Amino acid sequence: MAIIALVCVLTFLHYVGAQMRGPVLSLYAAAHGATPTGVGLIIGAHMLAAAVGSIPLGRASDIWGRRPLMLAAMALSVATSLLLPLFESEYALVAIYGLAGLGVAAFTPSALSLVGDAAPPSKIGHAYAWYSTAHYGAIGIGPFLGGVVAEWWGYRAAFVGSAVGIGIALGVGLAIPVRRKAPMSERPAATFADVRNDPGIWAGWIVAVSGLLIQGVVFTFFPLLAYERGSTPAGIGLVFLVLGLANTLARVPAGWLVDRSARSAPYAIGGILAASLITALLPHANDQVTLLCLVAVFGGLSGIAFVAISVGLAASTTPATRGLVMGGYSTALYLGLAIGSFALGPVITHRGYAAGFAAGGIAGAVGTLVAALLFWRRLISSSRSALTASEPVNESETAPSSFNSSPKFRNGQQ
Repeated sequence: MAIIALVCVLTFLHYVGAQMRGPVLSLYAAAHGATPTGVGLIIGAHMLAAAVGSIPLGRASDIWGRRPLMLAAMALSVATSLLLPLFESEYALVAIYGLAGLGVAAFTPSALSLVGDAAPPSKIGHAYAWYSTAHYGAIGIGPFLGGVVAEWWGYRAAFVGSAVGIGIALGVGLAIPVRRKAPMSERPAATFADVRNDPGIWAGWIVAVSGLLIQGVVFTFFPLLAYERGSTPAGIGLVFLVLGLANTLARVPAGWLVDRSARSAPYAIGGILAASLITALLPHANDQVTLLCLVAVFGGLSGIAFVAISVGLAASTTPATRGLVMGGYSTALYLGLAIGSFALGPVITHRGYAAGFAAGGIAGAVGTLVAALLFWRRLISSSRSALTASEPVNESETAPSSFNSSPKFRNGQQ
């Protein structure tokens, strides 16, 4: 558990620094002439690079180890944070923030996989709950700190502060123990073919895309909506602080529920469907109290759903393919954010915020229902296999492949 604690601390420090750039970059770009479409392009380039890079870099962590990928990721994030204040043009910001996305692609699958590698079989839900608490607590605190620094000292100072925070995380990362690598001949061969036919894994990836699509809408365009309505950078940061804290506080209870029930899908599907509805309602919240209540519920539902998704995917694989599956998960996360940023920018530019947020909510709900059908298909397939088997299935000898299967059984086979 010491490794899990260290990864949680490292993740928290890293993402506090990285998320200081989030809403500040949207405002910085807009201040230098970017339209909502342009802002969506900048944020979307970051997410797209993270999505494209996550599967190959997740697989690289299976082969080369988790630690080297995490350290390289943080070094790249420091460099890109220091480059952002040096440029103002839309295309330069697209290039720099896109490069920063590759750092995320290297860090996230490696950290997720390291938690899965170190978690005791009966506590995988708790392990991912604490990891994601650190992650999303940082997502709440980072934008708030970035907004405060931007208001007091300017946008460029927030980018420098981001680099300092990530640099501290890089120092902590050097304390992660180096594990002996098995010779290449001893490492189990694993390819995408080993996981591509599992509908439970695809369902987990699809619901992750859906959940992050709606977050892409909120995180990219809410700062512009709020600023247009008269909010200050610090006030916008407060909204994200409430969202992030609600998301964080929901995660440990969510991990306990998933471990106790040995089921992930109901929490994943229900949470993202409800959060999709709230996304459509956000532009209609005209007072601060209603807005903060909505984002708090949005954050809590997202927290529950993503603990369930993380546990379900980790429990559906083995150490030989965990980096690959978690790379796919990371791809799903950032692909969702990229779609939310790219696709909804033009809608908002031409139709307004209400139409854009409604379109994002509908897309999130549709994707979640597709994932639910895949979960159902996997459940029916498993039931038919059990009924037609010539002998009873011995769960101590067979590792179930369903996203809905017990994390205890799945991880116990590792």
